[in-house]
Amino acid sequence: MADRTITYFDVVQEILKRVNDADGDVYLDRAKTLVYEGISSLAISEGVTKDDIVGILKSETVDVSEIPSPKYKLQIKGADKNIEYNPAKIISIVDDITDPQTQNRYIEISLSELNRLNDADYQPFNDEIFYYQRGDFIYFHPQEGMITQKFVITYIAEPDSYAYVDSTSDFFSASFLDRLYSSNFIYKVVDYGVGRIREQQSGE
Repeated sequence: MADRTITYFDVVQEILKRVNDADGDVYLDRAKTLVYEGISSLAISEGVTKDDIVGILKSETVDVSEIPSPKYKLQIKGADKNIEYNPAKIISIVDDITDPQTQNRYIEISLSELNRLNDADYQPFNDEIFYYQRGDFIYFHPQEGMITQKFVITYIAEPDSYAYVDSTSDFFSASFLDRLYSSNFIYKVVDYGVGRIREQQSGE
């Protein structure tokens, strides 16, 4: 791949070269899909740093008073979502420190822990708010605790679609992945794509 810039086209081409299909006669469409799949899968895996995925690591401030009722449901996916991008993984929810009225700790709970919310001994303290994700929503507990506060939600966004164009001929339309991801991460994506195609080849 190029030393200075790495485009989506370059990454796909690198995968094709490594699986002995340099012209893309057999695996072009598969390689295109595997780049996106690899980014989505590897971005939420262990050992990935914020510098690896800086282009899809997002932080947004949410003002609870401005989201539609009920306030205890934050829509994070779909046409009417309350944040800008579709998250692949929620990293954290913390107080917006610029809001002096906000004094809460947001604690993620699993769906298996959800049933315990009926237990009086498992209720959050006064300065705590539990949250969990189900479907297209994040739910907060206790519901009445969501009134006027502001919080910052940090998440890994689902990657955008990329333009598959030869950057040597159409530079301005190219999708430059090195502006979004570290070189180390991009090569992991290449390895992921190569591995998946080789698995397919071994079964043919």
